[in-house]
Amino acid sequence: MMRESAQHMAEQYSHPEIRSAVLSVLPSADVTVVSDPGGLVVRVVSQDIDGWDEATRKDRVVSVMPPTLADRVYSWEILTPSEAEWYGELSDGQSPVPGWQAALDRASRGDVSEITFASDLDDDLESAPVVTFYSLKGGVGRSTALAAVARKLSGEHGLKVVCIDMDLEAPGLDTLFGIEDRVEPDQGAVSALLQYEFAADCPVLDHVLPVDDSGRLYCMPAGRLGSQYAAQLRSLEPEIWYRERINALHRLIDDVRGSNLRPDVILIDSRTGVSPVAAPLLFDVSDMAVVCFHPHGQARSGTELLTRALLRSTTRRRAERPLTPEPRFVVSPMPPGISATRLAERAKTWVEGWLDPLAAGRHDAPPLSPEEITHVVPYNPDVAFSDTVATSQGQLAPYARIADWILQIVPEPAPERAGQRQSSERKAAALRQLSFSTGTAESLDSADFLQDYVVTRQVNETADPQVPLILGRKGTGKTALFRWLAAGRLEGWTPVLVTTPQLRERPDWSFSPDAYKAVEGVLNAEGLEWGSFWQVLVALAVYRTQELPSELDAPHPAMEHVDDGEFATVRCVAEVLRDPMGPLACGEWLRRFDVAQDSGLLLLFDGLDTAFGHSADARRTRASAISGLLMKQADLAPRLEKVRFKILVRLDIWQGLRFENKSHFFGLSKRLQWEEREEYFKVVLKRAIRADAFRLLLEETDKALVDADVASWSPEQVALAWNALVGERMRGERTAFTANWVWNRLADGNGDHSPRALLQIFAAALKWERDEERRSSYERSVLRPRSLAVSLEEVSEQALSALLDEEFQELQGLASVLRDYGRTPVAEDHLEANLSGVQEDLVGLAQEVGLLAPMESDSSTRLFRVPDLYRWGLGVTRRGPI
Repeated sequence: MMRESAQHMAEQYSHPEIRSAVLSVLPSADVTVVSDPGGLVVRVVSQDIDGWDEATRKDRVVSVMPPTLADRVYSWEILTPSEAEWYGELSDGQSPVPGWQAALDRASRGDVSEITFASDLDDDLESAPVVTFYSLKGGVGRSTALAAVARKLSGEHGLKVVCIDMDLEAPGLDTLFGIEDRVEPDQGAVSALLQYEFAADCPVLDHVLPVDDSGRLYCMPAGRLGSQYAAQLRSLEPEIWYRERINALHRLIDDVRGSNLRPDVILIDSRTGVSPVAAPLLFDVSDMAVVCFHPHGQARSGTELLTRALLRSTTRRRAERPLTPEPRFVVSPMPPGISATRLAERAKTWVEGWLDPLAAGRHDAPPLSPEEITHVVPYNPDVAFSDTVATSQGQLAPYARIADWILQIVPEPAPERAGQRQSSERKAAALRQLSFSTGTAESLDSADFLQDYVVTRQVNETADPQVPLILGRKGTGKTALFRWLAAGRLEGWTPVLVTTPQLRERPDWSFSPDAYKAVEGVLNAEGLEWGSFWQVLVALAVYRTQELPSELDAPHPAMEHVDDGEFATVRCVAEVLRDPMGPLACGEWLRRFDVAQDSGLLLLFDGLDTAFGHSADARRTRASAISGLLMKQADLAPRLEKVRFKILVRLDIWQGLRFENKSHFFGLSKRLQWEEREEYFKVVLKRAIRADAFRLLLEETDKALVDADVASWSPEQVALAWNALVGERMRGERTAFTANWVWNRLADGNGDHSPRALLQIFAAALKWERDEERRSSYERSVLRPRSLAVSLEEVSEQALSALLDEEFQELQGLASVLRDYGRTPVAEDHLEANLSGVQEDLVGLAQEVGLLAPMESDSSTRLFRVPDLYRWGLGVTRRGPI
């Protein structure tokens, strides 16, 4: 797109204005105008200028140009015929010189037509990617980072890696690898480039040395230092490469790619600063540029200008649309101590500002955040004072994330079996059949729900009848567990629904906020505690739902004939409560019922989180009522053998309760949370496997997958099914793997995960994939990884709505403050200042429910970040000042 617009510009302004202006001064001149992303290149060839110095040439020719026309030209070549022979041909089909002047001219412009990175593509690159490590200033660990990443990629990931030392003025990559003594004269990048410049045959592997015995890591040193090397270096002319029929730099890289080594990736160590060689490395040949810097004020403006130049460049790689060099940032070395957090946040704030052009250029791609493309490497004296880069995992570990960035754009191996690449017909069938229902108001005995529910280890532990209290944060699956229990799936136990969420089968005695308010009035008038109410309500629920032995009458005469409906039920309960013996009679009736039972009865309590309303008074009532329920359970449990309580309570509510003998539940409660990633993913995989076409795909991979129940799948089997569904590796994001991406993005501020959010992102991704498949096919998985990235914003909005509208309406004001601020992290002082007059600790509540997560800070003011699960829904996309 960028080159096409530049070509249009050349056609618009080169005929006849430029030629006629030049010919008015030099009538016999040969004038050529070609386009470049930075503007126009004009070559004037005339014998009449022989004897003119460069200043005279430009003064005579450029001075006749109208200013509006001269501004379009960024490079003049005013030559004699003999000089032009040395420059080679200049044509529109030739590559423009990717020099610093053109790049920085582009950086100063505000327009960005289109930005597409290699990691945005659904299909792999056609050949090994080139990744250049660059720094504007020295001393930031650039070469060390490259060497460490090379060892990670070759050793841990098994890739074949070729490293090229293009820091020609200050080489040292061979020393870091410990191979400097093996470098021969006339060996290395400088010698090879000179051979290409003079169109000589260059056996490129003669200039490459193996770093170790693995056969996977190789280094092309710059050369062997000495007088001969210095003479060779002076002879190199990078700009001439782009005027010759054979571009020496292009040929070097292409020959490395096409050699018998067949590398998976090429890593280039670039010279610091505004070096003539660094420009083509960054703005032409690289698919990714890893920019190393330290967050000192001296580095800010220069690195910003470099980033903007990168975002306005296009690489030489041929693709369906021009590709932009992909920037990544390494902050190094980060000093130890409490100031490290502040410096890291400062660097990310800078990067966010540098990414501004992305908003205009990445129309169809998911947004990037500084966290995704910035990595901090802590200072390590063992590395800093070592002559070589060690192979120990401890020293290489800080560079793992950089390796992950690069893995995103390394082509994957071709599938070994037909089943690993899906036919378009099979995928189309799977897309039609797949369904990821995200509703929450299905019938209690919904066949779909019961078929899809995954009975994991934590389900079995929390469903144990000997565990009366189940705790879980918002969205962790409490209501799903309740519905599974309510459907009678716990063998040997009959469920009785005492209180329920907002389901269609809600019984009359599962009250609304108004009903609970009326009950509270009766309790206050009679001087009763909430425990008395729960004793009456439980007896009523059992009486209305169970077949009673002949010796048992109604728990109370008022319950014998009760009309349908909540009003009649509340009136019945009130009548029992007003009888001084009423609650006591209900308790005795429950004991007698328990003795008469042959099997277990499970009393289910859910929906208490929202049943009392959302006002401050309603929340106080809720605390009293739930405390009373728990105390009543502790009172009744020793007297009941076959009747058991199962009370599901949101964790933040439990933490705020204060009642006598709360410690009674310390050994009698279980936390419902998704601690294992593979167990979490089974929620979506069990729904996916219901599609026959997807089952057939899995059979081709591993028949044992479809023969076994999803709940029993091993982590390896989960990975196989997951990769078939959505692919293994993410594109353009913080981590290379889709599983990590989903696990990290769908976590709230407390690290908890919601099955609903997981189903929502797959439902949105499925809808997007169905539309995208009509435009471009993708065969590696049913859903391409990009479908997840583009669906995150929609899921974030849904998650935020569920949090604020369904559960925590009191946090609406704090959410408005976050929206207005628009940045993360946010200081506690800012939140409290904008919530003045609010008596409740909303910041504390937001932290408890995962809307905010505390951060380490070296100041007295606490900082909070907004997790990705809610960040997009809030429109919080910029970083706060650090």
